[in-house]
Amino acid sequence: MPDTRQNWTHRLHHAAIATLGNGEPEQIAAIAGEQIKNLTVARLLAVTLGVKLSPPDRQPNSLDETLWSALAGRIESPPAPAQRTGPLTGSYETGAIEVWTETELACVHAAWSLGTGWQQAARVSAHWLLDNIQPDNATNHPWAAHVFARLAEETGNFEFDLYAQTLLHNSVVGTGRPDAYSALILLHASRAIQAG
Repeated sequence: MPDTRQNWTHRLHHAAIATLGNGEPEQIAAIAGEQIKNLTVARLLAVTLGVKLSPPDRQPNSLDETLWSALAGRIESPPAPAQRTGPLTGSYETGAIEVWTETELACVHAAWSLGTGWQQAARVSAHWLLDNIQPDNATNHPWAAHVFARLAEETGNFEFDLYAQTLLHNSVVGTGRPDAYSALILLHASRAIQAG
């Protein structure tokens, strides 16, 4: 049987605080340091910690930036999700597969919290990812671990649970705890899995 939502919430939260501790939001944001220059990370911090930051003042350039900007309230709303039978970002065509995979997983992560239409699109993408993409990438950032954990619980398909476990494991394998960026992702995921 796949792990329960409560177990996954606990697991994700404890992995996050192993790096971030239980400090104040501003202290936690300071741990992220230079990562603030990345628009998606800045929006992740704003959503997760309620910290107002000064990331690059520009419009989102990619779907992950758009979805995270919508979650952070920096744009009115994302466009309606495209009716796809696969990844949210469309099919992989050029560039590094690791970059494409991380972008897709960051999209799935954010989409899960953007209402019914986007959550359904995240489900479709997660099913496609399970069938087509290994749950590891060069960055080892655990984007969307909570989505795979929830789908394991919903469907009873243990392969989703294994995907989530691998995403989490890859983020801690080097040092026994996640880097600050991954810890923020896990902190948000621990809250998002509870929310639905």
